Amino acid sequence: MNLIDLIRNIENIDDDAIIFQEDKENFNSDIILSHAEEGDGGFKEDRGKKYFYLIEVFLAKEFIEDWIENLEYKPTEEEIAKRVYEYAINDA
Repeated sequence: MNLIDLIRNIENIDDDAIIFQEDKENFNSDIILSHAEEGDGGFKEDRGKKYFYLIEVFLAKEFIEDWIENLEYKPTEEEIAKRVYEYAINDA
């Protein structure tokens, strides 16, 4: 799964989940959803891959809602995914 896949179904995703991304340099890299655990250090390992903290789902949902509200057009799922990624990396 990647951010675009997540955006397609974000309303059905648990608000308490956290998005972890495999490659923080590529918005389209694989992601996993997990929950914070004491001592996880901001990353998770799954099937031999290391995933780094990106953003909480509830923050992504709030950001998307606020961002789209201020647009004069309906963005594509890819545009939304890119903007969430940029927000998470630079501003969150």
